[in-house]
Amino acid sequence: MNDIERKIESLLNRLQSKGAKDIIIKRTLTEQLIIRYSNNKISIPIINNTWEITLKIGYKNRYLVTSLGDAQFNVDDYADYLIRTVSKMPEDSNYAPIKKSENFIDKLPVDTSVIEYEEKAMDIIENVINESVNKKVKETAGIFTIKIDKIRLLNSLGIDLDDERETVSINHRCLNDASITGQWSSFSRNIKDLNVKPVIEKSTLFLEKNLPVKKIQPGKYDVILSPMIFAQLMERVAMSASAFSVESGLSFLSEKINEKVACEKLSIYDDPNTTRSPGYSRFDDEGIRTYRKDIIEKGILKTYLHNLTTAKKFNTESTGNAGLIVPIPWSIFINEGDMKEEEILKELGNGLLIVNSWYLRYQNYRKGDFSTVLRDGVIEIEKGEEKSYLVGARLSDNFLNIMNAIETLTNLNYPIKWWEVEIPTFAPYALIRNLNITTSE
Repeated sequence: MNDIERKIESLLNRLQSKGAKDIIIKRTLTEQLIIRYSNNKISIPIINNTWEITLKIGYKNRYLVTSLGDAQFNVDDYADYLIRTVSKMPEDSNYAPIKKSENFIDKLPVDTSVIEYEEKAMDIIENVINESVNKKVKETAGIFTIKIDKIRLLNSLGIDLDDERETVSINHRCLNDASITGQWSSFSRNIKDLNVKPVIEKSTLFLEKNLPVKKIQPGKYDVILSPMIFAQLMERVAMSASAFSVESGLSFLSEKINEKVACEKLSIYDDPNTTRSPGYSRFDDEGIRTYRKDIIEKGILKTYLHNLTTAKKFNTESTGNAGLIVPIPWSIFINEGDMKEEEILKELGNGLLIVNSWYLRYQNYRKGDFSTVLRDGVIEIEKGEEKSYLVGARLSDNFLNIMNAIETLTNLNYPIKWWEVEIPTFAPYALIRNLNITTSE
């Protein structure tokens, strides 16, 4: 046992001796390999090794949540500081004691270290760049990341759990000039399962077609949303189901449990137990067992996502989604539909195929009004065929409207994760009628 492990055990005991209760200590050791590339050239790989300790302390119906990144802390001095600090906090009328959970799923250990992945990662990136250039792309840029989190969770009820969570992801962007771009991302739980074929094909598709470029005209359009943008929107839906968002007045799903919020073709669920995703987690940040749950089932909102505190406020049980402060989903799945991908353009007829969006901003959180810049491919479709590449577009609409206007979904999900989609999300293509497109000027 190393010094950090001994310290966190001693800190737990010291806090208990001073009268603290409901103590949770989470230690995370992180190895990360980051490889960036631009102008078709790979930069020097960066390897980071970091650690963090996160604590939640209960004391006389008060809470303190904090984090520590200094390995040189003195246990006695730090425990005294924490008790002095929490004793000054106001009492919490919704103080929720920690609970002991059981029946955890199996641990999935990681295969190796990020250092041993480096050579294979470089080979993957070189292949992605070369294949893209072969498809008449002038310039490529992107980021390849491998992250391994080794987690230990202790609490004052005697829980001592450990987990290993691994994420492999790539975000690939292709450019022929400043306005004609393509982008696609993907992820897996380990490097051998990462499928880069769709990343290459989807990011180069419309650049390779060499379509004429036009400025978009604002108006109402029938659209196909690719998995890139659909994942981004549905991640926001899942986050709006966090009880923290609901309680804070920042959710368009407030007061809608067991009500219709979408068309019956849309179902969204959170599954931390699937081995397909880097969101595979045996327990949440409060040591509660995780499990698969429907957020929206055939258009009906089924549950909010809870930790122990929000569960008490809502008079329900934790859903195993803590965050010590904010409940969050682990892995988001949007149900597939029954349409083949190659048929959806003909089903659309006339309209837009939208590949991606950046910088989503809300005009009204409670109503779900938002606007986002459309980038990396807005394609005008006429009679089921690609006609032109459009620039200068924004999607300015409402989440509830979008969810209710879905006409069909394709029968294959794509794994999407990048800086606009932080939670691993599996999404299909979606055909949606009559959405509001504005211009960015």
